[in-house]
Amino acid sequence: MLQKRWLAAAAALLAAVLLAAAYFITPGCPLPVFGQGDLLIFWNGGGELSLTWPEADPGVEYLVSVRSSSQHFEERCTEPHAAFSGFLDGERLRISVRAVREGENLLGMVRQVKSWSALKASLDAVELNALTMEGEAEPGSVTLSWDGKQGKRYEVCTLDDGVYQPVAATAGTSLALRFGSDDSELPIPAYGQSLQLVVREGVSGKGYKLYGPPSNLLTFDRGDLLNDTLFLEWEQTGPRQYTFLWSEARGDRYEFQQWRNGGWETVFRVASKAQSFSYDTGRVTSGSLLRCRVVSKDDLGGELVSNEISFYVDIDTLYATVWPIMDLAYYDSPNASNAQGKVPAGTTLCVLEETGQWFQVRYKDQYVYIDNRFCMINLPEYIGDYCSYDVTNSYESIFKIHDRPIAQITEQVIPGYENVQTAEGFLVPYLYPCAQKLLSAAKAAMADGYHLKIYEAYRPHQATRYLYDTTQAQINYPALTLNDQGIAIDPSTGNRVNLATGLMLDAATGNWVPRVNPAPEPEEEEPNEDETPEAPETAEPPQDPTTVTVPVIQEPPVIPENPEGVENPTEPETPEPEPEMPAPEPETLPTETMALYAPKRLEPDQEDEGGFQRDTTAKTTNPSTSAYDTNFKIMTDNGRFRLGSFLAAVTSAHNRGIALDLTLETLEERTELTMQSAMHDLSWYSANYRNNDNAKLLAKYMTATGMNGLTSEWWHFQDDDTRNAIGLNTYLEKGVSAAGLVRDDSGWRCRTADGTFAQNTVVTIDGIRYTVDADGYVIE
Repeated sequence: MLQKRWLAAAAALLAAVLLAAAYFITPGCPLPVFGQGDLLIFWNGGGELSLTWPEADPGVEYLVSVRSSSQHFEERCTEPHAAFSGFLDGERLRISVRAVREGENLLGMVRQVKSWSALKASLDAVELNALTMEGEAEPGSVTLSWDGKQGKRYEVCTLDDGVYQPVAATAGTSLALRFGSDDSELPIPAYGQSLQLVVREGVSGKGYKLYGPPSNLLTFDRGDLLNDTLFLEWEQTGPRQYTFLWSEARGDRYEFQQWRNGGWETVFRVASKAQSFSYDTGRVTSGSLLRCRVVSKDDLGGELVSNEISFYVDIDTLYATVWPIMDLAYYDSPNASNAQGKVPAGTTLCVLEETGQWFQVRYKDQYVYIDNRFCMINLPEYIGDYCSYDVTNSYESIFKIHDRPIAQITEQVIPGYENVQTAEGFLVPYLYPCAQKLLSAAKAAMADGYHLKIYEAYRPHQATRYLYDTTQAQINYPALTLNDQGIAIDPSTGNRVNLATGLMLDAATGNWVPRVNPAPEPEEEEPNEDETPEAPETAEPPQDPTTVTVPVIQEPPVIPENPEGVENPTEPETPEPEPEMPAPEPETLPTETMALYAPKRLEPDQEDEGGFQRDTTAKTTNPSTSAYDTNFKIMTDNGRFRLGSFLAAVTSAHNRGIALDLTLETLEERTELTMQSAMHDLSWYSANYRNNDNAKLLAKYMTATGMNGLTSEWWHFQDDDTRNAIGLNTYLEKGVSAAGLVRDDSGWRCRTADGTFAQNTVVTIDGIRYTVDADGYVIE
């Protein structure tokens, strides 16, 4: 019987425990927990008291209890602050704050769950004085001072919507607050808001801080707090895609600018009242130098603060323009064995994807793959600003014979280059495997503070023939000079020569007439592309033409490494220095030819714009020994070199897209370094055995990548290793063009030969008709 009673009692006890547990357990409703910090008590005078405490978990409420000797307040609130009034000065106060939340227990009843601990304070009478504060705002800071005593604790507080919040403490009587975006700085008020500050004397107790009455209130406008430092940073958001972000500074608006065409161009504007300050670049050009800045301006447009940042964009081939160097087979997938057809050589294509040695392109509305080893890529779209470009043959050729212009070449557009200069800059085609070596050389130069400047890469074969044939036709003419006005003058007659047509203005008749070859051209066999010109002897520059001086041998000659037009040179033997010989006898020309040229040097006060005048008396003078040098004499140093040393007669490495003509410039100022001759000086003055230190430096960068130089031209380098590795035995006859389908992130566009885009029209490309909209995009 006793045992049954104990069992019944135990069962009742267990039931009670379970019932209690069901009442107290609230699933999904944990005990609230306060954040770190003390209870802040602000005695505001006049019997008013305000409290602020650390915020607890989200969604909780607060039970606040304040007791004094005269009254008791209890309040339930949702924000971590409260205010009370009606207290007497010097009263003892007991304050408690507890966090609570409601939840449903296991019995289905709603009950309150309170924080395990409460924030408490017990205050006796403390004498705290009200202070008087002064302040002055400067860009980015506020300096405050007050009439306190050294050694006491003072807290500067903000007042926002009736709530005081301490922001800085000191034991002195002055303080400087700094504003900005750093962790050590105070945030600047939002646009349209102001900053209100007070200072209060304070004491600390266990778990609380008590602050005396507030000082006078100081108010500062938001604009007074903005500083003169504008922080600009960037982050990469995708391949060749970037977002720039910046902090606030003084001003009414911000302008985001990019460096373009030698100056700053504004691409984005935003008012200072905006909630955020950023700019997305979209996809930018591979290898480009992204130089950007943000400028803050006042309402009159005056510049107040700016910050600049620059970096080079990642290298990739996406959307780059390429041209096959030959009729190139295309496939439906990389490494496929069966070709679907051929893309004609020189077709303008746009790279959509690179997979190993394959480019995916769009050709005749098919998405196909071609071997990228046989594609020339447009350097400005691939390596971008790692080099600079000035393809003078496309607008004003600088080919000369040691500062002497060549009629129909100098200052002219060379045939095959008509479409190279576009609205976006120059087309600079270069074989893709070679371009990767060029990038290595460019980076090496930049590391030393220099920059590669390219004057020519791919040269159409038609241009090669034109340059050689046109120069050969006037090789024995008197070398033209330029007067002070830049006008070409025939020095043997003093008459003006039209560089575009090659015609000479007859001073007697006023007619444009052909120049007459005063002497037979020197015999020179037309070389084929496998010839190797003889290595020249080294001599001093030509002497005054009024005297005859035998050249003096200075040093052994340099064997040509791989001259232009010489694809597989054989190494010649070094010629022995020739003994000194007497001056050659003048050769006699026909009297009717000599009668046309009777040069006479004038005294300085008799010179016309050309420096010489045409003599009216015929004299029998051999031009080869006259006072006027011929193109042949200046170019070849009287035959030590030949025309083929400087211009290929049949095929140039440029025609295959594996050669470059380039120089060095300083990285910052972009000032060209001085070489032993000008770029494209077709004379022995350009020979590499005369290389100065700058030319040797250029050669170091280029040959380090495996490229070969040219004996007669310090500026020429070609990638024979790549040619041999891929078995490249063909070349292009005509020049390239920008015209074709090109892609960007918004779609396909029909680009014209001048680099602009067709709009609101129908365009035929590779036999396919495309309709384009007002923005130039193809309507698929």
